[in-house]
Amino acid sequence: MKVDQCYDLDYLTPTGSCASVMSMVGDAAALGPAMGIPNSSETFLMAQVKINSQACTVLAALDEYEAISLTFLVLDIEYLTQQGYKYCQYICNGRSKEALEQVVNTVRQSFGNLDHIMEALYIIGRYDLLEDHLGLSVENNLHKIFKRLNSVASDRKALYCVFAGMAQEQADELIRKRLSGWYCPEMGRPLEETFVRNLNSGNYKHLITKLFEALLEEDRETLASYLHPFIIRASCTPSLAPQKSQTNEENYYPLPTCYPHGLCIIINIKSFMKPRGINDNIPLSERHGSDIDKERLEGTFKLFGFHVMHFDNPDYEKIHQFFKNLRVNPRLAIVSCLAVCIMTHGDEQDQLYLHDRSCISITDIRKLCFSQALLNKPRLYFVQACRGEQALRPILLQQDTCTVTHVESDCLISAATVKGYSAVRSQTEGSWYITDLCHALQEYGHILPIKNVLQKTRHSLKSRMGSMNNTYVTQLSEDKDTLTKDVQLVRAEKEYFLDGILDLVRLELMEKLLQEMLEEALGELESSG
Repeated sequence: MKVDQCYDLDYLTPTGSCASVMSMVGDAAALGPAMGIPNSSETFLMAQVKINSQACTVLAALDEYEAISLTFLVLDIEYLTQQGYKYCQYICNGRSKEALEQVVNTVRQSFGNLDHIMEALYIIGRYDLLEDHLGLSVENNLHKIFKRLNSVASDRKALYCVFAGMAQEQADELIRKRLSGWYCPEMGRPLEETFVRNLNSGNYKHLITKLFEALLEEDRETLASYLHPFIIRASCTPSLAPQKSQTNEENYYPLPTCYPHGLCIIINIKSFMKPRGINDNIPLSERHGSDIDKERLEGTFKLFGFHVMHFDNPDYEKIHQFFKNLRVNPRLAIVSCLAVCIMTHGDEQDQLYLHDRSCISITDIRKLCFSQALLNKPRLYFVQACRGEQALRPILLQQDTCTVTHVESDCLISAATVKGYSAVRSQTEGSWYITDLCHALQEYGHILPIKNVLQKTRHSLKSRMGSMNNTYVTQLSEDKDTLTKDVQLVRAEKEYFLDGILDLVRLELMEKLLQEMLEEALGELESSG
């Protein structure tokens, strides 16, 4: 683990929307939904031509599980019901080539093109095949193209997220304990195959609903939430919506009434300018791993209908100019909540460092964010930065009891660590705090008020322990607020919710790839030694 050094920060700037490429957001007008790149772009058109002639060659590189996932994603419901299980059996019995040839022909006959095949390769994370065979470099624009292509049905994407989110042992246990009505003569079968085996004309939504209920019974609420938009509605169907009686609605800030529910601004300062003189000797190293935090935050806040904007490596002038434009943007009036996530180096004086090595305090950031359009609306600040150089050792772990009040009302500040101590960040997995915060939001954000979610985050942090400089360290977050009511987040509608899900799935695939590359590199070092 690498530990963030904590020093001052003083400004912010907009960044891109994907892990691989960060594009600059020029002004506050970008608050509205981002414009997509048209599917008719030259590169994509060339890829469509290539997939038509090379589809079977491209798909030959898929392993058994990937081939089954692709088959499940691309067939329409009629073919999936009639032929899906047969194709899965072919694949499991070593006849993948034959099965995939039939799948390609079926997709071509059904839709007239093979866009479904390309999108399925994107969903399952085979970016290498898109790039090597079809010339589609997975950059920011390509992500935008696929996120707006929507060839693969949304319900099929949601089911894939569930299948991909469960290990084989977990899937077997779910079938055995909760889905006894599903025919499955043997364990160890892909969940897609079992789903299709039990599929018949007219029961597709019934199977989704049964799977949804089984996941809830197993306390797999995040996976269940993927399916919630597609279940059969009934009075007895479990609900994932927060339950609040009319008597206590006055204790909550007003819920959103339209998209976007809120605005999330992610300020990610990963690199810093070189020292400007002999007296500028503060060591501001590059913050490897912060891009992972950024992508995890983006996907998570999209689940709750937030429009997400990025600022990569801003300087003082850019941050001030951006918030100056934002404060007078009329679109700000439609959001019900503002969330600002700041990731940088910081110090024991709660100063945060910007790219140009200047500093800004969280108090100044709050002032920059304030607008008449946000009056009486909650403003949430999440700060991943050190607040000192001491390592918090597990033996010192205790509940923080300090309370601080602020002149500004309706604000909540959640800091990654208590004052005087460092914050832990992994170069390959991101920071402890952002990871635990996003997991808590995904699990409880639509059920519990935000302050309870932050308690869950702190509880997760308390259980962490790592090694730094030959000593064990832990971490404890700290929250301060002037909220006058509880803040309850609400799940986004299907389109925006699935957009966030796909971002998180893509991030998980990227993390697995990085881990495999690291393990391979370590293995080569050991063998050469």
